Amino acid sequence: MTRTVQCAVIGGGIMGVAALYQLAEHGWTDTVLFEKAELTSGSTWHAAGQIAHAVGSRLSGWINKTSIATYKRVEQETGQSIGWHEVGGFRVAYDDDEVDWMKSIMGVGRLLDLPMELVGPEDVKKGNPFYNTEGMKAAVQTFEDGHIDPSSVTQALALAARSRGAKIERHTLITGAARKGNMWRLTTDKGEEVLAEHVVIAAGSYANQVGAWFGLKIPSVSCLHHYLVTDTVQEFLDRPELPVMRDNSFGGYIRQEQKSGLIGIYEGHVCPTVWTMPEGAPWQAENELFEADYDSIGDFLMRAFDRMPILENLGIKRVVRGAITHTPDGGMLVGPSGAPNVWLACGSSIGLAWGGGAGKILAEWMTSGETSQNTRSMDPRRYGDFADDTFIVERTKDEFMRRHDTPVPGKQFHSLRPVRRHVLYDRLAAKGAVFGEVAGWERPRWFADTPGVPDRNGWHRQDWHENVAAEVKAVREAAGVIDLCAFSQIEVKGPDARALFERLSANKVPSLGRIALCHLLTDAGKFETEVTICCLGSDTYFVGSAIARTNADADWLKSHILPDENVTITNLSQNWGMLALSGPASRDILGQITDADLSNAGFPWLTGQEITVADQHCLALRVSFTGELGWELHAPLDAIGAIYDALHTAGTDHGLLDFGSHALNAMRMEKAYPASGELTTDVGLVEANLMRFFKPDNRTFLGRDATLNTDAKWRLVYAEVEATTHDCHGGEPVLSGDTVVGLTTSGGYGHSFGKSLVFAYLHADAPQTGLSVQLLNEPHALHLLDAPVWDPKSERPRT
Repeated sequence: MTRTVQCAVIGGGIMGVAALYQLAEHGWTDTVLFEKAELTSGSTWHAAGQIAHAVGSRLSGWINKTSIATYKRVEQETGQSIGWHEVGGFRVAYDDDEVDWMKSIMGVGRLLDLPMELVGPEDVKKGNPFYNTEGMKAAVQTFEDGHIDPSSVTQALALAARSRGAKIERHTLITGAARKGNMWRLTTDKGEEVLAEHVVIAAGSYANQVGAWFGLKIPSVSCLHHYLVTDTVQEFLDRPELPVMRDNSFGGYIRQEQKSGLIGIYEGHVCPTVWTMPEGAPWQAENELFEADYDSIGDFLMRAFDRMPILENLGIKRVVRGAITHTPDGGMLVGPSGAPNVWLACGSSIGLAWGGGAGKILAEWMTSGETSQNTRSMDPRRYGDFADDTFIVERTKDEFMRRHDTPVPGKQFHSLRPVRRHVLYDRLAAKGAVFGEVAGWERPRWFADTPGVPDRNGWHRQDWHENVAAEVKAVREAAGVIDLCAFSQIEVKGPDARALFERLSANKVPSLGRIALCHLLTDAGKFETEVTICCLGSDTYFVGSAIARTNADADWLKSHILPDENVTITNLSQNWGMLALSGPASRDILGQITDADLSNAGFPWLTGQEITVADQHCLALRVSFTGELGWELHAPLDAIGAIYDALHTAGTDHGLLDFGSHALNAMRMEKAYPASGELTTDVGLVEANLMRFFKPDNRTFLGRDATLNTDAKWRLVYAEVEATTHDCHGGEPVLSGDTVVGLTTSGGYGHSFGKSLVFAYLHADAPQTGLSVQLLNEPHALHLLDAPVWDPKSERPRT
């Protein structure tokens, strides 16, 4: 028997059922969900069920808020109880970094209108008189969050999805998948064949095995997490339910479970995993739990008892140690997989909190091609080829063990470092480079005075501030070189290559030897990506973009090649590197190691040439992200070392200095260049004030009509933040009086200008004056700027 459906969802946990419900809400009702056992029988059923409002980002807050609203709505609609306990919570802080985090969380609450307060230990004691507040400095108190019953809410969503026409088939195991024309052919253990136009993989711990059928490597690992339920607590019998306590001092949470205590532990020293590939989870597993490991969690449990002493002498009546999926960066995998019409809703370590909101984003994406929120951090394609099996498992263990570290801005993982190093790594390390990991590669963030200095990160300016100032000064007054070998480099070649770009690029496709900054848009006119295109020949183009976009950008280009077109996409990113040389002396330096004519006449601004540098063949592009005269030098990695050494030899008498990404960000802020924080998936060229790159030229291209018909609800502004000793990191509220009128997207200190600078999106009708930004819970005046603070006419790079 063969049947056809618009969409098949594989997996009946909260992520799959929430996706099915939201798809039906958005009009896709020719859908069926397959679950090999009972709904929730994988990981969902044993979840502790907390949903928090005190979270670190606007997106997380929006997802959690949307999940709660969705669950309440289906309870009202269906009459099926969801087991919701709206008890609020406290997230507590013991050191200065944690206090700053609490202050930043208050900004998230302000943006999303989530009731919360920044309180002291005495208020925590009032909310939970049994909690030991010794050493506590502050806490965020929330009021409209709490915890939910996993099985009840999943059943309510299933009932609501069925009422809209969606189908659920329990005890039906999908056994394989293959492409059949424009459809996916799924086979079941009942001998049935299902042809699906779209497939959603929501298979939890089975996602790796299911993904393999579609040619996917899904970066998700099943980690074992404990929570324990105590005997009855007599003190709980005659009082209202306690709020949920979240406390990094023992790496977990404490809440009330009926009249007992519940303690959840994330060990900070070990992360046991199960069912890793290639074997994967056994198909017969159902409602699986694992034996408790008290030796592993003992120290953390004692710390928890110290915080909640009334639990210490009680018996433990139940231990739940189950498998929960985690990803290497802790974010879930929601969105397009890279395989045609295969979507992911998996890799979720907080499924109950994320399910309803993630399902809504996925349904928006699938049914309309756009989302109401920025999806970059959850896009499954964010991982590159560096994410092999070893990386996926070991980095995920690192993420699990650091789950309750304070998430200061710039936080980096340490496992497997360096994952990848190229020929310059040792040279740069010897010069004091302090590295950050970018898509598996090591990229200098800043240069210390001596080698081996550890990186330091936080909300306030760190002690590398003056080092970065010196790097900026060198580039502005002499010259600097930055290692950008972690860069996406793609060759697009063939007689139909130009036609492909004509259909995708909002900007005019460059002619021979020219460079153009091009935005590739979705059909809804939103940003898919930003790329630099250089025309190298009648049928050859070089495309550069951010390294994290490598897979997604290549997939986007490939997916739009027509069946009868001759176009080849070659990803050079793992074998090529790039150095950026910038500053007033860059022409003099580069001129010593190349015979190419570097004059304005011989090598104009925004052009590219294949030249020889230090006896190495390379592609030189006359562009600069610093706002200075400069060139990007692209070459195979085995040539980069010779070019780098030659630049420094030639630059000795010109003051050439290495600089890192912190300095680069400072200079891009001074030049008011938007970057990834501004070019998000929920806005387009109109909102971002980038219509100067929109050149229809009587062409029909993706997103053209939507852009022309955009009714912008947001507008990007560039501004100075007054009187602050710390800078915006993105996600802070912008206020007019007490009213939220926007949010910041990225910021940094302008060393050449001596001011803190920021980009922000404001509501279209927001005022131009009288604005402030809520930075670490304090208002700072925000003054809009109508031009870059450095070289507003962009004369320097054209010199």
